[in-house]
Amino acid sequence: MNGEIDLELYTISIIRLNNTLEKLETSQNNDDIKEMFKESCRDFEELYKDIISDLNGEEIQFNDYYLFFENGKQVFPQYIDALKKIENEEIKEYIDSLINVFTNLNKISKSFPSQQDMVK
Repeated sequence: MNGEIDLELYTISIIRLNNTLEKLETSQNNDDIKEMFKESCRDFEELYKDIISDLNGEEIQFNDYYLFFENGKQVFPQYIDALKKIENEEIKEYIDSLINVFTNLNKISKSFPSQQDMVK
């Protein structure tokens, strides 16, 4: 995405995932929940691919990515933990996919340069 993170997609994806997790606790409609997890997977996989493409590109908006990954260091492990606690065979494929994406994003956030590294 031209070296710039798609914060709109990220925000929508996080909101959708949070709504899905909440609905999972309160609803018995597995078809609806399954579709919501499917959409979350699609969005986060797209976001992840865009990030990888951007980070491998020539121009990167380091300030945007720095803030994204600083926030990610906090939230990615929380989503990984929450997703690992879900025991539902009907949505296991989507849960595993989301765990994989968040794990990969978390690895990138841990290795992303700090503000001090960028100044050097």
